[in-house]
Amino acid sequence: MPSSADSKEALHQRIQQLEEEKRRLESRLYEYQADEQRFQKLLKSTEEGYFEVDLAGDLTFFNDAACRVLGYPREALLGKNNREYTTSETARRMYQIFTRVYQTGSPAEITDYEIIRKDGGYRILELSAYLIYDESGQPNGFAGVGRDVTKRKRIEEELATSQAKYQQLYREAQQDRQLYQSLLDSSPDAIILLDPHQAVRYINPAFTRLFGWTEESLKNQGVPYIPKARKAWFKGFIQKLMEAGEPVRGKETQVLTHDGRFLDVSISAARYLDGQGNPAGVLIFFRDITQAKRFQWHMHQAQKMESIGTMAGGIAHDFNNLLMGIQGRLSLIRMETDPVGKQRSHLREIENYTEQAAELTQQLLDLTRDADIEVVPRDINALISTQNQLFGRTHKELSIHENLAADLWTAEVDSSRIEQVLLNIYVNAAHAMPDGGDLYVETTNEYLTAARTRPHDLEPGNYIKISITDNGVGMDETVQRRIFEPFFTTKKREQGTGLGLASAYTGIKNHGGFITVYSVKGKGTTFNIYLPASFREAEVKTEALHEPVSGTGTILFVDDEEMIIEVGEEMLHTLGYDVVSVDRGARAVEILKQDPKAIDLVILDLIMPEMNGKETFERLRSVNPDLKILLSSGYSLNGHADRLLQKGCNGFIQKPFNLVELSRKLDNILNQANS
Repeated sequence: MPSSADSKEALHQRIQQLEEEKRRLESRLYEYQADEQRFQKLLKSTEEGYFEVDLAGDLTFFNDAACRVLGYPREALLGKNNREYTTSETARRMYQIFTRVYQTGSPAEITDYEIIRKDGGYRILELSAYLIYDESGQPNGFAGVGRDVTKRKRIEEELATSQAKYQQLYREAQQDRQLYQSLLDSSPDAIILLDPHQAVRYINPAFTRLFGWTEESLKNQGVPYIPKARKAWFKGFIQKLMEAGEPVRGKETQVLTHDGRFLDVSISAARYLDGQGNPAGVLIFFRDITQAKRFQWHMHQAQKMESIGTMAGGIAHDFNNLLMGIQGRLSLIRMETDPVGKQRSHLREIENYTEQAAELTQQLLDLTRDADIEVVPRDINALISTQNQLFGRTHKELSIHENLAADLWTAEVDSSRIEQVLLNIYVNAAHAMPDGGDLYVETTNEYLTAARTRPHDLEPGNYIKISITDNGVGMDETVQRRIFEPFFTTKKREQGTGLGLASAYTGIKNHGGFITVYSVKGKGTTFNIYLPASFREAEVKTEALHEPVSGTGTILFVDDEEMIIEVGEEMLHTLGYDVVSVDRGARAVEILKQDPKAIDLVILDLIMPEMNGKETFERLRSVNPDLKILLSSGYSLNGHADRLLQKGCNGFIQKPFNLVELSRKLDNILNQANS
């Protein structure tokens, strides 16, 4: 046992420790009280209203400035909900904003928050709001700072909506220079004051922020911010404004930035007067509408592509039926004979022409938003490298440079479509560099915000970016605006159809991505492709079979085109199948009813008169729920076919198809049934 002396010593040490802890706590309490006093002093002295609310939106704490802004005494304001001092519409908007702050944890800047004071007067506030947390780290309310911007907002509204009052407002600004100087400096629009000779008298910070020009850089330089092609127009615009004195609103033109970029702007301008009421110059507001114009262009492009795609789809469907007859019979000739010499050469050329025609119709079909896209996760870098090697072999005058991200995400794509997109852009680059040049291909991972994806009607998120840059002749603005239009081309008639970049644009759209183009005349062009990222492991592309696979069984062949029936029967017989052919869906249903187990598989055309493919499919399945059905169409895999596949249809084959493609589809479906 410890001695009495030891116990006393231990007790003494414990007392000293407690006294030391007490001194530390007293010191911390003093510091906290001092901080609290400074905080309270700050809250009382500031002109901005500070507030805290609980999660229900009821006020729990606020400073005197908040009472002054809201016009309520402190005892009446405590516990009041924002619904009680604002309109119902504003209350709904505030609920949405605070819900977003709660869900994301990110602060919010809130403009145009309209409140109703106790005396019935209205005020407009700007708020900064953020989450506050309890001692356990859980959100228990919101805090923020509010500024009364009513006066500034009213002045801005008067400037924007009342041209008739503008000169009077400006005379008042001369009388109160400091107030209006603050207004000009805080405006989000670029503002410039010019004398009658277009010399700069003032530019606001937004002008420098948007266009890069400073007041110093504009001295004695005329109007370098106006493109050369628009300088004469701008000079006449200023002169007319000075002479007529009528304000101008919403005049669209372009501004040249300090770093050489062109921005679309909307101009609002008015003549201003000196102290004696004489014209002294012009005041011009430049509003950057580049993004709005780009969004408008994309919307117009989407509408145009939709209408053209509808027309092109119908043409391609009928043309594919004709190609089906040609390609089918060509497959039969090659199977049934062993051509030699010129005969073999002629057949090979016919086959090449048929494949080229099929590729052309596929480009037409690719203009539709519901084109055949069968996606799997792919290694985009590997796909690009393969395409670069193939293209480089036939274009040795070009130097292809790769800078591919080692950690590039996968993307779920139809490889053949992406390969065609790359080829179309590469060919465009080659035409831009007829004497040779450099082609740079780069891949990166990027997160795109809503601001980046909204013009393309897409969701923000992770995307793969493919940049393809050439140092060719470049394009002017007019060509850039039309580059993705179907049938638009700057090449000679025999050098292109104008479908390549149009199908590339829609092909990427069909993958949930988008393409942008940036070009400077004489300096080259960059195409940026954005594809949604996938985090599934990439699948390896397997080689297609080159020999047809024979089979057995009875096929019911349903198509309304006599030419297709004839060649289809011969192809199926050649592959070893028994065939029953009909040209109407109702007739197919009748045959199946006679003996539901006699038919092993149905090849069903999707587009037929009277009873279409969808109705025929449903009636056939009602007779035999286990019946194997392969859809066939001159259209790509569209909405109707896709819905039938989701209902259990066994596959889809697009016309024109050859023996190898047909045999592989049939073998896969019938083997699935027997496995």
